[in-house]
Amino acid sequence: MKIHLSEYNPDWKTQFRLHEERLKNAFNDPSIKIEHIGSTSVEDLSAKPVIDILIGVPSIEKLSFVVDALADSPYIYKKVYDEALPFRRFFIGAKEEYLHLYPNVIEKEEVNIPHEHRTAHIHTVPLTHQWWEDHLLFRDHLRRHPEDRLMYEAVKQELSKNDWKTGNEYADAKTECVLQILNKAKRNHN
Repeated sequence: MKIHLSEYNPDWKTQFRLHEERLKNAFNDPSIKIEHIGSTSVEDLSAKPVIDILIGVPSIEKLSFVVDALADSPYIYKKVYDEALPFRRFFIGAKEEYLHLYPNVIEKEEVNIPHEHRTAHIHTVPLTHQWWEDHLLFRDHLRRHPEDRLMYEAVKQELSKNDWKTGNEYADAKTECVLQILNKAKRNHN
């Protein structure tokens, strides 16, 4: 599979706000926080045109509330990932015209939703988990440090030339660069 990166699109902010509004209405709970993360949240950074969203819940017990609240939504629950990352619940937003092709809950790795059928990736974690802090720190660092944004951009562009078995394989290939930037962000943050 090829990873197709698009130039930064200011409309990604609008797309995030639409998802945010839908999610707020589904939860109706002010203790749940919603953030735009990933490359679509960083101006001048190319990205797969899929909006990355981070949902923070007050406790790990609240993860099941999010799963229940999104059961009848255009967000497909990837339950298959729960065992590997028990502190996270992952959802894929699917375009309306493709929703009928997929189950509401995916329990097997073999069920793949092509990126061109997706609108969003939603990661739900407790607000106290390191995942929450690291993703926001990484995003904010890229927003403030153009030299690191350009380095990350170059790595993504180079990796996008390859063929990948899955999107996760592509994400894993970025890990060294991501950790380098995140560690720098942590040093600057403290």
